Amino acid sequence: MNEEIQGQADSKPLLTIAIPTYNRAIYLRELLSVLFDQLIAEPRVELIISDNASPDETPSLVEEFQNRGLKIRSIRNETNIGADGNFLQCFERARGKYFWLFGDDDIVVQGGVDTVLSLLERKDHNLVYVNSFPLEDSHRSGISQVKINAIEMQNAKSFASRVHIFFTFISGNIINKERVLRKNQFPFAELLGTNLIQLGWTYAALNDFESGLFISDKLIGARVNNTGGYKLLESFGPTLKAVTDHWLRDEHLRRIIYNGTLQRFWPGMLLQYKHSANTFSSEATPNFVLTPLFRRNLRYWTFVYPMIVLPHSLAVCWLLLVRIVNRIDRACGLVLLR
Repeated sequence: MNEEIQGQADSKPLLTIAIPTYNRAIYLRELLSVLFDQLIAEPRVELIISDNASPDETPSLVEEFQNRGLKIRSIRNETNIGADGNFLQCFERARGKYFWLFGDDDIVVQGGVDTVLSLLERKDHNLVYVNSFPLEDSHRSGISQVKINAIEMQNAKSFASRVHIFFTFISGNIINKERVLRKNQFPFAELLGTNLIQLGWTYAALNDFESGLFISDKLIGARVNNTGGYKLLESFGPTLKAVTDHWLRDEHLRRIIYNGTLQRFWPGMLLQYKHSANTFSSEATPNFVLTPLFRRNLRYWTFVYPMIVLPHSLAVCWLLLVRIVNRIDRACGLVLLR
């Protein structure tokens, strides 16, 4: 592993933005381009790029932005240590009080970083969640409103009811690393190979939750249909359940995560499965994987199982109904997730 530290200040950064990357120079260029103006004169942020031995032009791309004046702490692995290994490396090397692991194919809208920093400076939080929009061929230019919609919560269950399955979305979650490291936790390396290692420090922050911030404004563009090749059924079925059961102490919090996965994640993903058989082509059938895990949960039979057994046309109609229920759920204070 080679590490290059460029322009690192002596003082501790408020926030580390860490970008693990592998062979995605085209997306990384877009991300660095939208970060450039936001970070070029921003002393409160440490920017890390951890390159997992990419065979493409990623090293020259990083050097290009460094030469343009962007302060980047560049790490290049001699061999590919896997996505989880690269995520863990980012967490361990981050110097900031807050840690923001950010997907190399996502973006932050113009003004988004400054908005997040201003909120982080006001009060300490264990967790901050930043809302997102689907990123396809184009993205939003920046923040237009003056007032930022951010909801502060002191109740872990209320916070989890808003985030639930999206605790797995790396670009949406900002962790107070200082608070996480004060507590005795399981070694995060235990989660290597799960494709969900980020839940280690996220659940650690949730276990000792005192305060959280949910930023409702959509400051992140999340790339659609770009999962990176891991097995969705395995990762968001048995692996997610095993990790949540072991790492999250509160049974009520665990139930919120499962309910959010069943009600908000799987219906749409299963429609994609029906539309394209290649989505889970290397895995067992959804019925075989998911039914044993969630057969005692009413939401499985209400929101998920119909998507598995109904023909495509009826599944489309069922998904529309599910989305209506979810909108009512959100409008009523997320009652159904609790």
